[in-house]
Amino acid sequence: MAKTFKNLIAGEWVAPSTGAYFENRNPADTSDLVGRFPDSDRRDVDAAVRSARRGFAQWSRTPAPVRGDVLRRVGDLLVERKEAIAGAMTREMGKVLAETRGDVQEGI
Repeated sequence: MAKTFKNLIAGEWVAPSTGAYFENRNPADTSDLVGRFPDSDRRDVDAAVRSARRGFAQWSRTPAPVRGDVLRRVGDLLVERKEAIAGAMTREMGKVLAETRGDVQEGI
C-alpha cells in the first residue's frame, strides 16, 4: 500500500487545505504507485511561509556553532541515507540509479 504524505507546517504534519491529493507513479512501471501527495494551494503555502518567518527569528538568534552542528548533522544523515534517497529518486523520476546517486552526492 502506498503512503499518503502530508505537509510539514509549523512542526506538524497536516493535510492540504484542499483535502486533495495527487498520485505519483514510477515512470518505469506505472503500476507502481510511489505515493499520494498533497495537492496544496496558496493557503498551505501561506501557512508554511508564516511558520518559516516565525522560526527564522529563533534560528537567527541561535549561536553560529550550534547552527553549524545542526547543519553538520543534517549532512551526516544525508550521507547515511544516500542509497535510500537515490533509490527513492530513481523510483519517482525514472532516472538510472547511478545518476540519482550523483544527484544526491551533489546535494550533500
